[in-house]
Amino acid sequence: LYDYCYWMITTFQNSTDSSKLCAKDGGTLAWVNSAEAQAFVEKTFTGTLTAGSMFYIGVQDPVSEEYYTYTGERQYYFNWDAVYSPITDWHCVMINYDSFKWREVKCLFPKLALCSKTILREYLSSYFDRVLVGKALTGYEASVLENLSFIRCAFACQMNVRCKSINHDVTSRRCTINSETAETYPSNVAIAPTVSYYTVFI
Repeated sequence: LYDYCYWMITTFQNSTDSSKLCAKDGGTLAWVNSAEAQAFVEKTFTGTLTAGSMFYIGVQDPVSEEYYTYTGERQYYFNWDAVYSPITDWHCVMINYDSFKWREVKCLFPKLALCSKTILREYLSSYFDRVLVGKALTGYEASVLENLSFIRCAFACQMNVRCKSINHDVTSRRCTINSETAETYPSNVAIAPTVSYYTVFI
């Protein structure tokens, strides 16, 4: 039913303020609730941050070392660092960028943050025919729009008669509306770790 859109907050703040920043774009601190989601996060954000970075995700243990998401669901998937032991009075969870392993952290510590929100899979499948994660079409930009969520980028494409595909950067929130497609010009597809490419369904 749902897919997830992830983006990184690259300023430093505590978990409460990080959660508020995620909420401004309709999300929460990130759901990483399966090995598949973990692998997607690693693939998407590898090469995008400096070594030693650490970022909050949407997991916490408010009571008795039982872990929950920020939307109240019980968390059953974990990717703990093998050499790390949970600390009783540290209740938030972060990912160590160097290894993408999890550790607990005091919620007041300033860290980067990973956000996510759900997107209706039916919407994606009805409007976009192909998705390439970590790729971008280059050289056929009809329009470049700054600071747009993925959904707003998709709507902008719908309103532009020249739009045949889009690139959306989850970190910078840059939306590139393309006048051509990766299928027509495969040699113009470039590796772009924070970008996802979408071909409009025709």
